[in-house]
Amino acid sequence: MRLRTKVPVLGVALILAGISHIAAEERREQNPPGGDEFEHLMPHITQSCVVVRETPGIWPYRSFPYGPLGLEVRGAKTPAEADRIRNFFLGAVAGACGIPPDQVTGYFFCGPQCPANRRDHLLGQLPAIRSLARDFGDLRAVRLLAAWAPKGELRVNDLFLMQNRAREAVPSRVMGFVPSGDWRSWPSLGAYLQKIDVSEGKVIDLTRRMLEIGLSALIRDPSGIRLVGVGVGDNESGLLFLRPAPCAPGVWEGRQN
Repeated sequence: MRLRTKVPVLGVALILAGISHIAAEERREQNPPGGDEFEHLMPHITQSCVVVRETPGIWPYRSFPYGPLGLEVRGAKTPAEADRIRNFFLGAVAGACGIPPDQVTGYFFCGPQCPANRRDHLLGQLPAIRSLARDFGDLRAVRLLAAWAPKGELRVNDLFLMQNRAREAVPSRVMGFVPSGDWRSWPSLGAYLQKIDVSEGKVIDLTRRMLEIGLSALIRDPSGIRLVGVGVGDNESGLLFLRPAPCAPGVWEGRQN
């Protein structure tokens, strides 16, 4: 379960990830929804794991929810189904990358002090974070911006820039997996951004500032703008800038769907 606290004074919501371990029976499940579409993802997983096998310490920076080894499930019937699929996928990817079971989520579930440290780190940079969220909000054609290691790889919407190749992920037909294993090639990141009328210079600047703060992704969704620091499976930790509400927000707990 995630604890998300809305803070009216700051105008943001702190997303503090609670422990949500993958159930053993889910890890053993052989036929999750979209099983055939999982198989279609294997070439992408294998390719994305190469650098992890060479440098295992890079695992947390490639496996977060919006990186090359993360997974969006847009066709799930319920949030619970999406969470189950993503957790199954996380276990499969960890196995493909050669990550020992005790290290798959250890960097995220690192003790009770970790959420407090993450919170304090972000709150100490609120002026820079507010400026970043405002400038990202102005890029209406960009829903998602993410970056990971190694340096220079990034994602804009569903376009992944990896190994100097710009490829747009095509959601899978049934479960809406992104990435899915199907791709639309682009000549360059700049060509894609020109198509959606977004300045490449602004995207590069936002990415630089995001990484300097210690964030891995910026996401625009119906509730507002999410700024993700770290995450794994169906858990993430960061800040949420809420859209203006007709009444004062309160405090609540729940899972980030």
